[in-house]
Amino acid sequence: MHTLLQDLRYALRQLRQSPGFTITAVLTLAIGIGANTATFSMMDAVIFRPLAVPELNHVVTVDEQQNHGDPQQVALANFADWQRQSRSFDELAVRSETDMSLTGAGDAARVRADSTSPSFFSVMQTGAFMGRVFDQSETQPGRDGVAVLSYAFWKSHFGADAAVLGRKIELDQHAYTVIGVMPKTMQYPSRTDLFLPFAPNAAQLANRTSHDYLVIGRLRKGVTAGQAQAEMNVIADHLSRAYPVTNQGRQVKVETLLAGINGEYTPLYFKLIQGATLFVLLVVCANVANLQFARGIARRPEIAMRTALGAGRGRLLRQLLTENILLGLIGGAGGLLFAAADMHISEITMPERVARFMAGWSNISLNGRALAFSLLLAVAAGVISGIAPAVEALRVNLVDQLKSGSRAVVGSGRSRKLRNILAAAQISLAVALVVGAALMCKGMLGML
Repeated sequence: MHTLLQDLRYALRQLRQSPGFTITAVLTLAIGIGANTATFSMMDAVIFRPLAVPELNHVVTVDEQQNHGDPQQVALANFADWQRQSRSFDELAVRSETDMSLTGAGDAARVRADSTSPSFFSVMQTGAFMGRVFDQSETQPGRDGVAVLSYAFWKSHFGADAAVLGRKIELDQHAYTVIGVMPKTMQYPSRTDLFLPFAPNAAQLANRTSHDYLVIGRLRKGVTAGQAQAEMNVIADHLSRAYPVTNQGRQVKVETLLAGINGEYTPLYFKLIQGATLFVLLVVCANVANLQFARGIARRPEIAMRTALGAGRGRLLRQLLTENILLGLIGGAGGLLFAAADMHISEITMPERVARFMAGWSNISLNGRALAFSLLLAVAAGVISGIAPAVEALRVNLVDQLKSGSRAVVGSGRSRKLRNILAAAQISLAVALVVGAALMCKGMLGML
């Protein structure tokens, strides 16, 4: 530890003595690390953790299929049978989406309402941020006049008024009482403005022809989505034989909620961006490595003197790598500032009408995972950009260097060759980055 602190103090002195090199290298690294950190933070929030739901990988959607076709919504009677017969789920919940006219709360508005069973909140393992959610007693026809607001709708339409609880509103000319507000992190379904109790009548509960409902469930501990799929296939076969008129050829599809939210293209889109920013970081490392080569040539008399005084190659290499890693860490700190600014600009320029469809967008932040990723990039960038120059700097002719005094000796053919290779790598990576960016834009236009 004493030796490490000594190396760090010496590295700081060396960087202070070369302000032009230090500032250039730090700013260059900050751009590369910052771009990668910002992209990772966005991908972490939108792709990996779009919902603040405990054990999100245990939450699944359950859909119907006709002859292995596209997933369809569910008939309510089939859902009731799934509830009774399945053993793979802690709970299943049903919901339906509808557009409604809101009055009695400022200007009239068209809102998206979700009628859900109370088990929906248990499946998502979330409660109200303010007030409460509805219970089973409020899912009876005539007793369902309560509403729970989404956080975004409470903020935009009610001005985040804490006195909203107990307020009367009208939806399609029916009276409802606001009993709760969901937390900001509850962004599923992303388009929902408010939640209402699902209160079906007897005819709806017995209906197997109207496929109008969405079903989600939470798997029991130790049960995988594949095992749940196998059980639901057996139940679907049983219902097909019991009700051939309505259920013949109908299967069930179990899929994780995360896969359903992300869809097919969103993960690919963010992976393309992350790949492009990693190319940028590689170009940055090549730039810094070239700066390090030039600086290493100028430091050869110093290295020769230290070698003559008894410093081993391993000790010198460790000192040079300490300087490079310290440079990477300083660049990483600057990268965090760059990433914060990048993310802020992305958030304020994203249209609200688009952002509301992206679960997790409002959760983007420089959290612990982003900081760990940034630290990893900083250390990696320091090592990658510094290892080859450090090794090359140790290739000194001790006699020639000591004879030259304080004058630097022109680099050897080997160092010139290595610099040329790095220059070619910079150009190649830059060209690959431009081509990749163009192809990514073309692909995104095709998706749009």
